[in-house]
Amino acid sequence: MSRNDRTIPISRGILNGRGPGSSRARSKAGATGTAALAAGALPRGRQERDALGRARLDLGFNIASIALIAFLFAIMLITAPYYPELPLSLAAWGILIVTLVTALVLRFRLPDLLPDALFAAALVLWAAVVVLDILGTASPSGWFPLTAAASVGPALLLCVPVRPARDILIATAALGVALAVVLLLRSFGDIQMLGPGIATVAIAVAPPLVGVEVVRSLRTLVQLELDLVQVQSTVSSPGYAVGMMASEELARLDLAAERLLDGVATGRTALPLDEATADQAASIATELRLHLIQGRKETWLYHAVTESALLGPTVTLTDPDGLAAGLTRDQRDGLLTAVWLLISDPVRSGAGQARSLTLDIERAAGPQVAAGSAVATGATMAIVITTTGVPRNGVDPAAWQAIRKVGRHTESFSDSALRIEITTVSDTTAEPV
Repeated sequence: MSRNDRTIPISRGILNGRGPGSSRARSKAGATGTAALAAGALPRGRQERDALGRARLDLGFNIASIALIAFLFAIMLITAPYYPELPLSLAAWGILIVTLVTALVLRFRLPDLLPDALFAAALVLWAAVVVLDILGTASPSGWFPLTAAASVGPALLLCVPVRPARDILIATAALGVALAVVLLLRSFGDIQMLGPGIATVAIAVAPPLVGVEVVRSLRTLVQLELDLVQVQSTVSSPGYAVGMMASEELARLDLAAERLLDGVATGRTALPLDEATADQAASIATELRLHLIQGRKETWLYHAVTESALLGPTVTLTDPDGLAAGLTRDQRDGLLTAVWLLISDPVRSGAGQARSLTLDIERAAGPQVAAGSAVATGATMAIVITTTGVPRNGVDPAAWQAIRKVGRHTESFSDSALRIEITTVSDTTAEPV
């Protein structure tokens, strides 16, 4: 994963600054417009920036940072007459203000990711701010607040959207340790000053830490939503079809075939074909046949699972007869929604990693399900969903509502394992939508 992937670009922050393919081939391969939209969104570049720009996350960070810095500056003005070395503290504030003004001037010229050189220069200047403020408030006869040094924390908050979380956490930890050591040593003479010292450290380290967590949560939300769009695009695809990734490959083969045929039609490629061109044509034909044959063996559900960043590593699908291809659109939507809600709940809540899940589809023995079903004829199938780590009352109510769209179901709990058995009928007479 690149550094750009580990950050969320913010469109207008204070510190702010496609692959070729044939759409005709993608339509031939069965990729829908929604699927193409989801595929275009997957790189998580400009789409994330625009979405989060609309949310004005950067504006919230800017307001919070400036408000905290203004609060600390007001404290410095109130206590300035009593500072033992006022020039040093004023110099610290001067450096801090210069860095903020510079960032404000350069905000439209910077890229989405703050360059390493500029961030390193800012850290060096902010380290100087901390040292100067410590020296400016050092006194054996009294206790004076570290206002400029504490303002470095809110300044780091401005860097959260444009730097990897690791960089922000390291800088924040270093700042917190330095302030804690200094304030602890100064509190030995007067234990009552330990409380204000703890408050100073909290003001310095809390904003960037909270900002990192907010950005992480929003990045997870954006990635989940983009992945969900891609998964749901398979609901309206044919029962048997090539997936989105294969559609891109077919687009490449289509373009190569078009160029070859166009060369023959315009006379640029002489007939009979030379050995190299003939081998190329044979290779294109072979790959096309393989993709088309493969498309008759893999169902929409197979592609929904394997091409999803969330479902792929966590869902084990068993459908040897390809029965999922016969599900109606409502049944597909209900099954995918249920699976998604069951495994993504810990990710959406920030409680941990996605749960593992097994999905088995096989022909059911016994009479077909006809009562209450809009499907008069079809193959009766049994769908078994098994997942672990689900509390008895921890299933999203929307998951049960989605399961009811698929068919009749029964559920059972054993220790921490949830087993859901669904009996339904696949509409073998329905045309793929």
